Amino acid sequence: MDLSAAKGQLPDKAIADLLLLSQRPEFKKLLYVPPINWVLIIACSVSLSAWTLMAQLWLNGDFSLLWMMLLSTYTFFIFILTIHEGCHLVLSRNPRVNDILATVLTFIPLPHLPVSAFRHQHLTHHRDTCGEEDPDDYLYAGPGWLRVLKIFTHDWYWAYWCVVNRRTTSNGSMWINLFGILTSFLVMVVGLSSDYWYEFLVIYAIPQRLGIAVAIYMFAYVQHPPEKCSVKERSPFKTTAILRGFDAPFAKIYFGQNRHLMHHLYPNMPIYRNWRAWQLGKDVFEQQGLVNIGLNAEYFNNISSQNEINQASQQQLLPAVIDTAVRVADGITAYTLIPAIDGIQFPVFKAGAHIDVVIEPGLVRQYSLCNSADDNNRYVIAVQYEKDGRGGSQRLHQTFTPGTRIEISKPRNLFALKPAAEVLLFAGGIGITPMLAMAWTLHHQGVPFKLHYCIGTQAKWAFKKDWQQLPFASSLNVYVDDDPSSPSLDAMQLIQARPHADIYVCGPGGFMDFIERSCSRCDVAAERFNKESFVAGRKSNEPENRAFSVKLAKSGKQFEVPEHKSILQVLKENEIFVPVSCENGICGTCKCTVVAGDVEHRDMVLSDDEKQNQRLFTPCVSRANSDSIEIADY
Repeated sequence: MDLSAAKGQLPDKAIADLLLLSQRPEFKKLLYVPPINWVLIIACSVSLSAWTLMAQLWLNGDFSLLWMMLLSTYTFFIFILTIHEGCHLVLSRNPRVNDILATVLTFIPLPHLPVSAFRHQHLTHHRDTCGEEDPDDYLYAGPGWLRVLKIFTHDWYWAYWCVVNRRTTSNGSMWINLFGILTSFLVMVVGLSSDYWYEFLVIYAIPQRLGIAVAIYMFAYVQHPPEKCSVKERSPFKTTAILRGFDAPFAKIYFGQNRHLMHHLYPNMPIYRNWRAWQLGKDVFEQQGLVNIGLNAEYFNNISSQNEINQASQQQLLPAVIDTAVRVADGITAYTLIPAIDGIQFPVFKAGAHIDVVIEPGLVRQYSLCNSADDNNRYVIAVQYEKDGRGGSQRLHQTFTPGTRIEISKPRNLFALKPAAEVLLFAGGIGITPMLAMAWTLHHQGVPFKLHYCIGTQAKWAFKKDWQQLPFASSLNVYVDDDPSSPSLDAMQLIQARPHADIYVCGPGGFMDFIERSCSRCDVAAERFNKESFVAGRKSNEPENRAFSVKLAKSGKQFEVPEHKSILQVLKENEIFVPVSCENGICGTCKCTVVAGDVEHRDMVLSDDEKQNQRLFTPCVSRANSDSIEIADY
């Protein structure tokens, strides 16, 4: 089975680690956004009141200029934090209430940073952290004096960036941005040209510039030092630096942003919970190759380096050569791989394992091994050509011919068989590959099993010419959608007929969900059900996904979502602005309300209550189980 990631998807090891965290109940509680986030609202309200009070005390001569400037700078830092949290929909669970609160609370101190416009550029930063499209990459170019100037004026660059990139957001956001810029310009002109220009400078203009400069400096050169951080897709755990030392004061004064990594992994988590999240997931995070700065940074960097060495050792690439390339179905080719060096043997593997295949430098895909684990020193993979995919399968089909030397990883197994008295295997489409390996293993072990294989057409029947020659052919059943003579798959009947069998399923997300629901209705114990979960059940780029239509409730616009594209991709192609960050169903930034239709959830972030009672879903990875789905407009 092709376990390739969707466009922009994080590396498989990162997905596996983040999936582990998402399964911890105490950790997942931290992702909950309340109806009204009183912590942030009170923090910003207190800052506004304190700023006003300090200005009044200074005007009356009861407060020193130095303390007034220092504390006012911190209050402006809180205002920026409020806009930041508002852009991630953390002030309120209700998007409209969230934006109204953020706008009202921060309009006086920062009118040129309306939350909807800030969201536009800031989420672009999240999508391409440390990459070429990151709006904040602008900060790092030029001589030292120019960089200092940029730090003090970067908020105006944000406003400018939103104007230049107005076609990639909504019309409403564009006009709000222009209104905010004009308002801020008028405030500055009126304030600086009035008789109270000095007071305006001291109370408003200078603290605003200083507060923004502090926030930008910490953001750009502490959280994202350009010489240390890397692009998100390369390593999501290296996009931000971990500030070591001063943990107690920074966790309070700096709202836990000495672990800004937490915010990039979970941007919808209220920022003041980041430190707690770090503590709950510390065992996972400290195993990554983190970027460390501050006190004892060298000590932690040595640990990180050792972790990277250990991971590299585990993922050491093996030289291989393509022995045969055989077309086994329409668009599907099976490749037999053998060691490229005489006397070197491949590591043994167990059914359910997959390998990384280096198609070309920088282009790596994962495929399940489908041959018998008892085969002597060869690996067999089957690759489906994806015309509208990301190009990996196309390049593989074009370049992988007998005699081609390639590199592969050692086998990894996230879908291993467990000891059982009886087994039921369900495969959909290209999901047959790990199931064939399992069938071979069960046959050799003498374990009774049945393999049920579902395909759309006869032409898509993988390995059909060898089917009847398999020694376990009597245990195989095929269901063809477009063949009237083919029986329909009655999963519940098959499961009920074998009440003690362990169940394994691999295929498109909708197919796996169908088998899982059938198991649930038959009261199958959770430990007996197993599905391919390498990418958390997300198969949004596989052509076996069903096509459906998506309708926007308010505007009435309707679009077709083909098998190979996500809802998010279709909306973006039609210039519908969708707030998005991770694009992997991890962060929840793009979540929206389902008005009508049946949803196939594939995310790792939403709770059962959010899915069932609040009718939320993530269009970056989730799909529709029905022919159409209606969602609320963003």
